[in-house]
Amino acid sequence: MFRYEETKDLMIAYAKWRDTVDRTEGSETVFGVNAEVSEIARDLREDAEFELRILIQDLKKQNPAAIKEWVELTKQYLNTMETSIPEEQIQRRKQIARDWKYSRSPLGISVRYPHPSQYWGSGIGVLGPDLDW
Repeated sequence: MFRYEETKDLMIAYAKWRDTVDRTEGSETVFGVNAEVSEIARDLREDAEFELRILIQDLKKQNPAAIKEWVELTKQYLNTMETSIPEEQIQRRKQIARDWKYSRSPLGISVRYPHPSQYWGSGIGVLGPDLDW
């Protein structure tokens, strides 16, 4: 399904970050009984995001084409129109697709992707496209 194995790694790392955010966002308190749980939740989110960022940094040098493929496949999936999807979700998905960017310049490779919370209300599960992992 992918030209590069690293594309699958990026999909999985982003899905892990999305899953962590979906499970932990909004459950934080600064003081009280849940303070320790909130700290653990924050650490889990940060670790998942850090893992994704490290993978992207490594691939910028090793295989930038995998990053480009990841962005293109995600945007393609988000722009797929199905008649069974409500209009509100279609518009939400189009907005998310616009937030995905890949560019290459003499200064290097730049990639931009939305925070997982941007997917809330889009009707898209954590893993996104039906991937055979």
